[in-house]
Amino acid sequence: MMIRGVVDLEGQMKKPAAKPTERKCPACNGTGFPVVMKPVQPGRKIYPTACKRCGGKGRIPEAAN
Repeated sequence: MMIRGVVDLEGQMKKPAAKPTERKCPACNGTGFPVVMKPVQPGRKIYPTACKRCGGKGRIPEAAN
């Protein structure tokens, strides 16, 4: 059995910090950028902006029950 952890400066094992539960952002489907419609004019580029709901991370912290 392998136990994972972090060794501190004194050589003592510490338990890894619990990861906060997160879920995929429904607004951008986890990409960090919202879905963009096709450009109106052919050849015109659209530069994506970060998702406003998740801040461009693609993940939203799960609400604590």
